Amino acid sequence: MLWTRSSATTRNLPDAMLRELLASFVLLGLCVLIHSAGIALILRQMYCHPPVPSDRPWKVAIFIVQVAWKLTSLHLFQIVLWAVYFRVQGCLPDFETSLYFSGASYSTLGYGDVVLPHGWRTLGPAEGLTGILMCGLSTGLFFAIAYRVLESRMQRPRAE
Repeated sequence: MLWTRSSATTRNLPDAMLRELLASFVLLGLCVLIHSAGIALILRQMYCHPPVPSDRPWKVAIFIVQVAWKLTSLHLFQIVLWAVYFRVQGCLPDFETSLYFSGASYSTLGYGDVVLPHGWRTLGPAEGLTGILMCGLSTGLFFAIAYRVLESRMQRPRAE
């Protein structure tokens, strides 16, 4: 059947497509909740124990590394969430393959050596989009931290 605007509005989406869209939105929502909660905890920790402005760059670097570890843990947790979904739905043969596929999709690396079956194919790009969005949130946090550290250093009186 040739696709036209009128045929797109009159035909119903197949159940598989609806299932994929619903799963994509639910998993995206869960990832945003997980990531937002994790960022809120990191910010609360920064508020309760702010990094001390220092003339020693290694202290700032250690703090940034700690934040990177926490953010990476959040991303890995989300990758596992998608992998569990793929495995539970029987999209992939085992958990190791599901985890590998999920990591490649979330990071947008996408080797293409493992693919989802026909009825689930749009979940791969949806996970990639989710990964891009969550990495954007992480990047925003890094910039906010760098701005805060730089601002606190500039507001301190200089020793002469």
